[in-house]
Amino acid sequence: MDARPSENHMTARRSSVTNASKKQLWLTTLIDRGWLLVSVVLCLRVLPATSPAPTQGGTGVLLPDGREFVSWERPVQFAKTYYVDNRNPRSSDSNPGTKDLPFATIGKAARVLQPGERVMIMTGVYRERVDPARGGTGPDKMISYEAAPGADVVVKGSRLVKTGWEPSSEYRLTVQKPSPTTPRIYKRRLDDLEFQGYNPFGMVNIMQDRVYLKPKPEELRRHLLRRGMVYVDGKRLEQVELYEELGQRDGAFWCEHDGLTLHVRLPGDADPSEHEVELVIQEQVFAPRTRGLNYIRVKGITFEHAANAFPVPQHGMVSTSRGAFWIIEDCVLKHANSVALDIGAQDWDMVPPSTIGHTIVRRNQIIDAGVCGIAGMGVQDTLIESNLIENVGWQDVELTWETGGIKLHTTKNCLLRNNVIRHLVHAEAIWLDYLNANTRVTGNVMGDTLETLRGGIYLEASHESNMLDNNIIWKATEGKGGGSYNMPPHGGWGITVDGSDETVIAHNLIGLTQDAAIKFRTVESRIVGTRGGTSRRNKVLNNIFYRCGKAIDFSNADNSAEGNLYTNDWGEVTDENQPVGRGLNWVSGPGAPSILDLDAWQRFFGFDMHGAYADMSIEVDLDALTIAWSVKGDLPRAPVDPHFKHDLLGKAAEGSRLPGPLLQVPQQLTKMPIDPRAPGK
Repeated sequence: MDARPSENHMTARRSSVTNASKKQLWLTTLIDRGWLLVSVVLCLRVLPATSPAPTQGGTGVLLPDGREFVSWERPVQFAKTYYVDNRNPRSSDSNPGTKDLPFATIGKAARVLQPGERVMIMTGVYRERVDPARGGTGPDKMISYEAAPGADVVVKGSRLVKTGWEPSSEYRLTVQKPSPTTPRIYKRRLDDLEFQGYNPFGMVNIMQDRVYLKPKPEELRRHLLRRGMVYVDGKRLEQVELYEELGQRDGAFWCEHDGLTLHVRLPGDADPSEHEVELVIQEQVFAPRTRGLNYIRVKGITFEHAANAFPVPQHGMVSTSRGAFWIIEDCVLKHANSVALDIGAQDWDMVPPSTIGHTIVRRNQIIDAGVCGIAGMGVQDTLIESNLIENVGWQDVELTWETGGIKLHTTKNCLLRNNVIRHLVHAEAIWLDYLNANTRVTGNVMGDTLETLRGGIYLEASHESNMLDNNIIWKATEGKGGGSYNMPPHGGWGITVDGSDETVIAHNLIGLTQDAAIKFRTVESRIVGTRGGTSRRNKVLNNIFYRCGKAIDFSNADNSAEGNLYTNDWGEVTDENQPVGRGLNWVSGPGAPSILDLDAWQRFFGFDMHGAYADMSIEVDLDALTIAWSVKGDLPRAPVDPHFKHDLLGKAAEGSRLPGPLLQVPQQLTKMPIDPRAPGK
């Protein structure tokens, strides 16, 4: 589901039939089924002095309402194990699937596996779509797809083409001049590929439900390119719209109108028959065609190459296909044209499943997804932890409103913790969209979110309590805007709270954001559920703000801030009419904004009475996952709330805590690790 900016010029463009109305109908169905929270108690109330010991399936982590997040997962003793080994000369799908006589394909195992059974997959490259025929029947009767211990298992949605290439000469070229050589372009017919009714080289990227897609002509191009991709020696070629563009650049490809002839110009004008050329032809790589299968585990497998379309619907390279109670762990997902992993209801035009979410996504690497890393619609009781998500958003389609390292809708009782999300462009790190409730985002490191209309974390249209705490959010730049509704450039925020109430934002470090570290927007005119969005009674507590364009930007004064730490050094700003870049706090409405230093913030609004300035030097290395920093001054301390007893690295506080996500806040320059996924942290 998507998000709309709150400015008046945005609300004026709504049509009588929109995705918003479809979303409202979808949510009404959720409410009728009792999914939506009736009430969530505002956190930071008086709670027990210590966090509870983890119960069976427990995490020791409290949700905003004070309850521990408890997983449904239980130990599984598998009754039978099958084996797949396509490098074994004796392998065959007519075999019994034993270690000595293994299957040749994972697909064969997917057809025979029963609840309480698993398949062990040996080292190899498997070019197939895995289509599980059935799911398990409970936590102790799961079906598991696993890489064998030490095995390097790669499942690809592409086909290797070594033959069939010939020179391409029928089309005219526009060659950049002067050109010392004539470009060498090759072509290949695709008739021999087993498309099975889905030819992505003849299908455009544009999403099925496109009411909100109103691009300017110059922005339409990326939506009309083909879904198929070409990889040469592991690197993606750029797709061009017209054949003549191949004369202007190498490392590119073009499809004829029928999608059955491909023209390529390799880097250095190389001959494709002398390189490993992979054509991505599958929409999905691991996804049941039967929707709603439950209790499936996928472990330790690398998935590559999906030619999927822009959402919605959300059809990930790996997909639960509207199933629940899945575990996806220790996998690598890379090179998806659109979405890498989807874990929810997929499509708001469909009737919601009776059970949704209850998914565990942990210790995976998600790399190079064009639109979204993890997508989930209507997820609840879901755990997303210790994943690395990077290089997402390169398709540059943020105006379709389905982008992000993680993009979830109507979350309920969910926990997102200890993830690293970095190097995104035209995509937020985490987007929680529409009527989220009792969800906590804690202990994540995210940053380098560039040219985004949002920023690090975007919480949208949520009337119940959610919690964003103990995170590091580092560097966000604004997006360029666009669309036929002429959205201006904006964004570059660390955290955006959009039409949402009673959010707790605590103990984060936010630095180098082009605009506000925390941006609040009131969206009263957008009726979500039963009312508009007030952006009231949010709490901003014990955070550190470092060299942001602004620090806190409240949309109204019915919010609170306490114990936050601000840097004295906000960079060079010499124009007295340019408030952005000074790190000042704002109260943007109603009426003209109040633009305040800490003294005025305290004196006129009573905010941050225990807040302070400090001399800071902070450098976060998102690749090495280290922080080199010093913070000098009289730093405020806050009593330890049970929610915040542990810091980003899992260290326990006693009595009180300094601001920020780490217990240790050094006065002398100190370099520290900040990888929240580290074992034994």
